[in-house]
Amino acid sequence: MKFRQPEYNRLFCCMGGDCPDTCCRDWSIVPDEEALADYERAPEPLGSAIQNALTHDDDGDVCFALREDGFCALLTEDGLCPIQRDWGEEHLCAHCAAYPRFTEEYGCLSETALAISCPEAARLLMEAEAFRLEERDDGGEDGVFDGVDPELFAALEESRGRALAVLGDEGRSVWLRLADVAAYADDLQDCIDFGAYEAMGECEPEPLEAGGKGRLAFTARLMEFCAGLEPLRPAWSELLERRKEELWGLKKTYGETCAAFERAYPAWERHLTNLACYLVFRHWHKTVNDDALYGRGAMAGAVCLLIYHLCLLQWREKGCLFPGDEAALWSAFSREIEHLDENLTDLIENLFDNETWPLIAALCEK
Repeated sequence: MKFRQPEYNRLFCCMGGDCPDTCCRDWSIVPDEEALADYERAPEPLGSAIQNALTHDDDGDVCFALREDGFCALLTEDGLCPIQRDWGEEHLCAHCAAYPRFTEEYGCLSETALAISCPEAARLLMEAEAFRLEERDDGGEDGVFDGVDPELFAALEESRGRALAVLGDEGRSVWLRLADVAAYADDLQDCIDFGAYEAMGECEPEPLEAGGKGRLAFTARLMEFCAGLEPLRPAWSELLERRKEELWGLKKTYGETCAAFERAYPAWERHLTNLACYLVFRHWHKTVNDDALYGRGAMAGAVCLLIYHLCLLQWREKGCLFPGDEAALWSAFSREIEHLDENLTDLIENLFDNETWPLIAALCEK
C-alpha cells in the first residue's frame, strides 16, 4: 500500500500551551470505545475529572462537554490537556491524538494532510519553500475501496498531478495558474458528467490569457456568502462583513492598493501557491464521493482570492502584516469552512454556477 503526504508534515510538533489558539475548543469530541475503557483506569484525581467532563451529544454518543466559552471542560488554565500532560499522549482518544492529521484511504493509497485549522500546520504550509509530496510503499496489501470506479480514481490521480504541476509553475502569476486549474477542472467535469472517465486522460491544462474582470466584485460577494454560512465563532462572520464593506470602498484605488501591498509583502504569491496546492491535494480526490470536481478546482481559486483580500485589508488597516496574522486567517477559513461539512458543501455547490460566480474571469483580471 502506498502512503503519501506533504514533506512539511514531518516537521509538525504541537505547540501545546504556546499555541496562539487551541484545538480544544468548539469541537464536540466523541472518544472511541478503546479510549473510554482506558479512562476507567485513569489515576486520580484525573479519572474523576475525566468522568465529570463527559456528557452526551444530540445523537446520544458520549463526548467531552464544552464550557460556555466553547473550550473543552478538561482544558486547564495553562492551555494543556491534563490527559496528555499528567498521564501521557498514548492515552488520548484517537481523534485528539491524530489532529491536525487527517488521513483519507483510497484502497491502494493512504494520504495524510495537516489541517490548517491548526495554526502551526498553517505556518508550516505557509513558510514551506514549495509544496512537495513524499511517498512510500510498505509492500503490504491494498485496502478495500468499495463503490468507486477504479478508472475514475486513476483519472483523478493523473489529473491532480497535472493540476499541482500547473500551480508549481512560477513562470506565470498565481492568479493565472489558479484560473488554469479551474478551467482544467471544468473540462474534466464534462467527462465525469458523461461517465467518460477514460477521456479525462486526454484533457490537459491549457494556459489562459490575462484579460478578465470583476476580481473585486467577485471577492466581495464571496465574503458576503461565507459570512452567511453557519459560523463556529461569530467573530468570523463579523470580520467578513466588515472587510466586505472596506473592499467595496477601495473601488477607485483597488489596483494601486494591491500593488502597494504586494511590494510590502513579497511572500504573498508563494504563500498563496502553497495554499492552493494544499486545497487541491486535500480535496481533489474527494470527487469519488459525489462527482463534483469543478467545485473543488474552483474552490482553490476562490479561497485564495478570499485570503489574499483579507490579508490586504489587514495590512491596509494596520500598516503591516505579520506571518502569524496571515496564518490565523488561514486557520479561521479552515475551521469555519473546511471543518464544517455543510459549509464546505455549500461553497463547492455554489461555485458550480459560473454565471453567478464567474471565477475564471475574476482570476484572469489584469
